[in-house]
Amino acid sequence: MRRKVERLIKNSPSPALARANLTRLIESGSAKSFNKIPASDLPSLFRLLGGSAYLSDVLIRQGRDWPDLFLRQIATEQKTASDHLAELSPAVAEAASSDDLARVLRRHKQREYLRIGARDLSPAVGVEKTTRELSALAEATLEAAYRFCRSEVEKDFGALSLPGSDKPNRFVILGMGKLGGDELNFSSDVDLIYLYEEDEGESAGGGKGKAIPRQFFHALAERITRVVGDVTEDGFVFRIDLRLRPLGRNGPLVQSLGSALLYYESWGQCWERSALIKARAVAGAAELGAQFLDDLQPFVYRRYLDFTTIEELRHMKMRIQRELLGPQNEKSNIKLGYGGIREIEFFAQALQLLNGGAEPRVRQQNTLRTLELLAGHGFISPREKAKLSDAYRFLRDVEHKIQMVQEAHVHSIPEDEAGRRALARRLGYEARGRRSEWQLFRRDLLSRTASVRRAFDRLFYGAQKELRSRSGPGLSEIWNDLDQEALLLPELARLGFADPQRAYGNLLEMRDGAAYSPPSPRRIAVMRTLGPALIAEIAKSGAPDRALANFAEFSHRVGARTGFLSLLAENPKTTRLLVSLFANSQFLTDLFLKRPELLDSLIRVDLTQLRKTRGEMGRRLLAAFADTAELEGRLNAIRRYKAEEFIRIALHDLGGSLELGDVIVQLSELAGACVEAALALSLEEIEKSFGALPGGKFTVLGMGKLGGKEIDYNSDLDLIFVYDAPDEARSEGGQGLDPHDYYVRLGQKLVTFLSAPTEEGIAYRIDLRLRPSGKFGPVVSSLAAFRHYHQTSSELWERQALIKARFVAGERSLGTGVERVAGDFAYGRGLTPDGVGEIHHLRMRMERELAQEDASRFNLKKGKGGMVDIEFLTQMLQLSHGWRLPGLRERGTLEALKALKKEKIIKASEHRLLSEGYLFLRRLDHRLRLQRDQSIDTVEREPGELHGVARALGYKGNKKKNPGALLLRDYEARRERIRACYQRFFKMSAAEGE
Repeated sequence: MRRKVERLIKNSPSPALARANLTRLIESGSAKSFNKIPASDLPSLFRLLGGSAYLSDVLIRQGRDWPDLFLRQIATEQKTASDHLAELSPAVAEAASSDDLARVLRRHKQREYLRIGARDLSPAVGVEKTTRELSALAEATLEAAYRFCRSEVEKDFGALSLPGSDKPNRFVILGMGKLGGDELNFSSDVDLIYLYEEDEGESAGGGKGKAIPRQFFHALAERITRVVGDVTEDGFVFRIDLRLRPLGRNGPLVQSLGSALLYYESWGQCWERSALIKARAVAGAAELGAQFLDDLQPFVYRRYLDFTTIEELRHMKMRIQRELLGPQNEKSNIKLGYGGIREIEFFAQALQLLNGGAEPRVRQQNTLRTLELLAGHGFISPREKAKLSDAYRFLRDVEHKIQMVQEAHVHSIPEDEAGRRALARRLGYEARGRRSEWQLFRRDLLSRTASVRRAFDRLFYGAQKELRSRSGPGLSEIWNDLDQEALLLPELARLGFADPQRAYGNLLEMRDGAAYSPPSPRRIAVMRTLGPALIAEIAKSGAPDRALANFAEFSHRVGARTGFLSLLAENPKTTRLLVSLFANSQFLTDLFLKRPELLDSLIRVDLTQLRKTRGEMGRRLLAAFADTAELEGRLNAIRRYKAEEFIRIALHDLGGSLELGDVIVQLSELAGACVEAALALSLEEIEKSFGALPGGKFTVLGMGKLGGKEIDYNSDLDLIFVYDAPDEARSEGGQGLDPHDYYVRLGQKLVTFLSAPTEEGIAYRIDLRLRPSGKFGPVVSSLAAFRHYHQTSSELWERQALIKARFVAGERSLGTGVERVAGDFAYGRGLTPDGVGEIHHLRMRMERELAQEDASRFNLKKGKGGMVDIEFLTQMLQLSHGWRLPGLRERGTLEALKALKKEKIIKASEHRLLSEGYLFLRRLDHRLRLQRDQSIDTVEREPGELHGVARALGYKGNKKKNPGALLLRDYEARRERIRACYQRFFKMSAAEGE
């Protein structure tokens, strides 16, 4: 046995400490006591004796009973807060005074620390189990202390109820920091905030009279703090730190919910937002704490991204290093030092503060779970999550093994060789060859802290480094010498600005702000870093003069709201995107100028998502509705979401990662999702006024470009509304409306909800002229009326229009039925020569009356060889042959052309001419929309007018012709070939009919 004991001592973390504690243990009991420990449990005992003087003392104080305590404790794997409370309850019930309670709590803590510490020294127990155990013990301690102390305070002052009620005025203890995160260490302070429900009223009266709530709860908070935190002959349970409360050490010990909310909303600072991330109710009225924290969410998590947070957290970290750490401890302090625990926590909390407003699912108190959520929602990479999580577990384990020796509140690695070796051995390291335990541990420590520091620097300093590298010394000199106009004008011309004088004025405006509102010191500091990088990006853009003018206007619009500029300074990629938009798309530029907060959209995680399904868009809209119950807020949510999605789609469009076909499908799906959301709101409002209509169904059909999934930016939506309901049905509320009146109101409301301007603008312009009888017909049609109209009264142009009819929103079964009626009418018969002639006549009339072409301008859509030539030709062939060839019944023009080729109605060469021509015209129209912020049909033939669009479409120019001239040449050639093909098919179809 002696040889085995010697081996266990030798293998313990500190053989000297293990030998000394073993001697004391035997002296406190007897040699026979030692024999009660089974051989299988001896390694745990010696790890404890050689690993922690504090835990060994707890065991030694038990005298002869130490084996029973040791065996009982290590046999229990894990306890919850409820388990602890159940164990404490009998002893707490017998406590006659606060001193008795203090003794009960301290002795329970010592027993539990023995169990938790012995298990923590085992290689099989992970750090998360230990932190969870310690947190559960703290929660139970605080709850027991609260219950006992409240009963004691009620003896002094009587029960305290809410005014005019017999319900108690509730009290809650918020756990902050590591307790809030369920991640306490062995010698953590517990950071607490004490809150009570209501400031009004007074207690019923007791031995010391009556008390108002503040007096009552102050006495309660003082008692809890003393019972848990005071040092007695049995030590302390947990040190209590109350400095995170409103106003810190200068604030009242306890506050009402109302006063605390007012403080945070009026004077709360960034560090308090960061601290409140981890807050949770740990004792008292849990539901009261949850409500308070829910009310605080808008303060903690801002709706819009605020990158001043990064700056403020950066300063907090620097202040901690300067004031609490000092250069001598930077590498040895595993909490506050280089690549330490605090850097991981700052990293996670910064990303939560930045993104938790838009993505509530990353709101989490626990650091490891936060890293998991950040990775799961794309804010950090899986690799970065893995490295930071591994480092956090490792460093927290090191922290535990440092603190458990003497239960000391320390975080630094021992400086002496013996202490370092013992620490490494407590962590499970064994010497290997010539490398000691300490050397192996130090290798792993340095690897992890370096990994943490890289991630921390990337988030907190990466943007500054990138901006400096991109701007270079020359551009910094331009920014710093802006008052030297004569020197700078030639330099601006060299950088590619066509109008250096105007560019100079724009730079001055960006630097100095409006004349009536001089820039703040903070804005000056941000622009000193951002300005040179902006000049570099703008000079490299395709249109530097336009980009700079738009950026100057953007800078003017944001004014004193430096947060927008800080966002750009912290996100160089976002800066590049914004400059690209300002150079290439007046459409998107105007969106930003009207609503700078859309800048958030440029750094949203889902911006990287190339394509979204209609279902994904719909779910996002419903989630936005959940944020507000107000109708106006929900209408704004539709408009805001549409704008954000426009930005996502347009960025991929401009960047070349989405082809035109994908872009128009995405825009069409977005329109469908917005119509569906607006319809849901419309129906909700109608039912509030008139109740539901039993047996009624309503559907929305998309026509034109929406029906073909071909809409572009700024396209109107062509819609048709159809309902189906029993004739005798009446609405269940209000005036008891018949089906027609009911659905007319619904249709009108839907149009209003989509097209009426709100503070966020309009969602879509709606065109209902393709409904039965056009602008003279009713807003909605019953299914029976729709069917009857198209069987008896409709015209050929309506057959042509119904080719595109597609269910978009509402009752799908009805929508499918209406699609079937539309298809039967459109394709129920072929075309006669007169029909072909009628379509051609309508096409020529459009060109004559609407195209407005002459020698100086052309019309992309309605002019000779324009998009309408291809669309009318395609639709004529579909109507001619679709009755016998169902494969031709496609809604999209390009899909229909492919089907016509497959059925050999057109040759492969004709398909290539028409499809490539259509894509050419659509791309040109598409770029003009992006660039000029409007639907463009008529375009000047001046090559200079097309220069920017031509470059965006990939034209380079040559010695003889600039990009605009080359684009114009290609357009003229294509339109001639398209018109020739159009004429050939219309003549041939008319002849075949004869």
